Amino acid sequence: MLWGSLAVLAFSFMMAASGRFYPAGFGVGIGLLVLWYFSEREGRHSPATEDERSNLEKFLHESSTDFDLPDFPVFLRQIAPHLARGFGGREISKLTTLAGHLPHNRESQTEFQVVFENTAIPLRVRLFKDDVSSITVYFFTSATFAELLDREIESFFAERGL
Repeated sequence: MLWGSLAVLAFSFMMAASGRFYPAGFGVGIGLLVLWYFSEREGRHSPATEDERSNLEKFLHESSTDFDLPDFPVFLRQIAPHLARGFGGREISKLTTLAGHLPHNRESQTEFQVVFENTAIPLRVRLFKDDVSSITVYFFTSATFAELLDREIESFFAERGL
């Protein structure tokens, strides 16, 4: 797609240099270039290997559960107030979008640097979609924040009678 958009832009520049200006050509070329950028920005990640998973578990603590897709952003908004920085609307939107667009039997991992109890900590979020309407979420973080996540998950499902 990159080369196609660059070819359209080059053709448009050549036509403009010869005295024939086609704004649609520039628009198509720029549109394709922007589309390529956004499709490649996140990149394609292969699933984590067993070695990578075991390394995560050595240093970070896990809290995990399954959410119905509509409940996932609700839970994220519930935990956001516990973090002083690094996890707000933009991060929630990113995770929600990733969860919604993740192909079946694929996983995605994202890491944030957050501030919890006046300490900067990593928050790795691994999403795995094995069902069309739900997402398995693994949070890897500090022990104290993982404990808080466990309590929040229990409370979240208890409020819904699940």
